[in-house]
Amino acid sequence: MKTNSAISKTPENANISVSLAHSRYGTPQPQVEIRYPRGTHYRVVRAALYALAAKLETATPVGDNWVVEVDAFGDEMGRVYLELVKADDAETKRGLALLRKVVG
Repeated sequence: MKTNSAISKTPENANISVSLAHSRYGTPQPQVEIRYPRGTHYRVVRAALYALAAKLETATPVGDNWVVEVDAFGDEMGRVYLELVKADDAETKRGLALLRKVVG
């Protein structure tokens, strides 16, 4: 079975950024945003988002209880973010550190 390289590794032709977003209620949401060039098939984008989410799930320490969420918007972009439990400064910093570690 032939597999798509976007699933198994970090996308080479994508713009990837780690940042701190906020929910509509103002709670912090550490996130990784992925933007592909125009014309990229939406399945490539979604596969990359879910692959990243899986990496984050397996890299999350046992003591952290945040939820890893995927949000695909448009055909060429999306984000993976952490829905924090406590949403305090310490948890936010740990979340951002994990995202940076996994993204590289």
